[in-house]
Amino acid sequence: MCFRTAPWGSPARRWQYCGAVVCLEAAANLSNGVTMTHQGAGPESESAQQFVDAVSPAVFQRVEVFDVPGLRVEKLASWDEIKSFEQAWNELLAASDSQTIFLTWEWVQAWWRAFGSTRHLVLLTCRDAGGDLVAIVPLQRTWENIGPGMSGWMLRLVGDGIGGSENLDWIVRRGHEAAAVRAVLDWLEENRSEWDTLELNTVPAHSPVAAALRHELAVRRWRLIVHEGVGYFRWLPDNWEAFVASLPRNMRAQIRSRLRRVQSRFTLQLRRCESLEELPECLAHLYSLHTKRWQLRGKSGSFDLTEKRIFYTEMGKRFLERGWLDFWQLDLDGQTVAVEFGFHHDTIYSFLQAGFDPDYAAYSVGRVLRCLIIEELIRRGIRGYDFLGGADEYKQRYGAQRLTYLSLASARPHSWGAAGLALRDWADKSKAWLRARLHEKLWAMLKRAYWCLPGGRKDNTVRSGGSKALGEISSNA
Repeated sequence: MCFRTAPWGSPARRWQYCGAVVCLEAAANLSNGVTMTHQGAGPESESAQQFVDAVSPAVFQRVEVFDVPGLRVEKLASWDEIKSFEQAWNELLAASDSQTIFLTWEWVQAWWRAFGSTRHLVLLTCRDAGGDLVAIVPLQRTWENIGPGMSGWMLRLVGDGIGGSENLDWIVRRGHEAAAVRAVLDWLEENRSEWDTLELNTVPAHSPVAAALRHELAVRRWRLIVHEGVGYFRWLPDNWEAFVASLPRNMRAQIRSRLRRVQSRFTLQLRRCESLEELPECLAHLYSLHTKRWQLRGKSGSFDLTEKRIFYTEMGKRFLERGWLDFWQLDLDGQTVAVEFGFHHDTIYSFLQAGFDPDYAAYSVGRVLRCLIIEELIRRGIRGYDFLGGADEYKQRYGAQRLTYLSLASARPHSWGAAGLALRDWADKSKAWLRARLHEKLWAMLKRAYWCLPGGRKDNTVRSGGSKALGEISSNA
């Protein structure tokens, strides 16, 4: 067996895992199958053949599949190489089952401009025999902790890891998902020296690409770990009165009383950012109010990173130009006390970030602002309010329905990446076993100790792809 030498580790270091790799892969699943972990439940395993027989039939039944004999895959490694893709990119997105704002050219380009300097672009395109564009797979390559004590090259979707991207996926022309998956996996096998693990996070559970990918990975007997995450979404009725009537009784009473209280004590104004000239001031209010609240908790919040502010500026400009930006402010007696940063696409509004002045917490200004926004969205004909990922309890108060996101981590069989995933799976199962049996205080002590260890979570880039990291959690309940 030959191991690659690289600045990130010697062959000798990899050899010390060889025995563990074989044992862990065999113990995790004798047929090198799939490990699935569901939120709120312990992990369970199923063999590759069982998965091939059962995988997502409902998804495949609703997709018309075209017979595509083979696709040509091309790798683009510089954003300069794809500057001419803007129109073709969004046209392909419109022809796919992945129509989300987080995969638009505007979002992806702004994200790469802000965060791409420390990442390698691996953008794969698939074309048919006639040269027509069939798929775009925008990946980033970064050096990450891929398992306990193990580092390697990780491929993730552009947008993953920071910035709040959700509903990430491959962009594939409807009906060509299986062919695109086969072509991309063939390319990955031929270029195995460029990567160790492929990790796709916050993928919608209903994604035809995810279904095709899981099926093909099982056929090829790649190692695959699947985690499920939670998001919340609320369909909006035709009028405000119907929306309020659909809420729990306590919530209905609170909304009415708090709106009356604020309106009786202050001159209230709801403002929406409408121009590029207004954007800098609106963003300054967002940064200030968001940070002010988190500083009271001894934390810095989301916007201490310069790259994050660059991203919001770039993305905000592009969304304003397209008419997608919904950036709202609540003023009381002329003072901005709450802000909510969101956007709409294809009649769906997505809430990304918010902030409010803690001095006005007694007036529930965050909740007041959200209700005023929802009333305005309904008036404009917006059909849904996407709270995005995270199991925050406040989302259920608005009658939001629970959604499922998938995180798919995969690697070629008997590879360095497969070893990392096997170790990670073993560590996750061990943690779940301990947590079920240890006292809460002892568990908290062990968790704090782990965060301080080399290679612990404190040193890792966010890998799970969950929607909002600690500093990004909504401030509006």
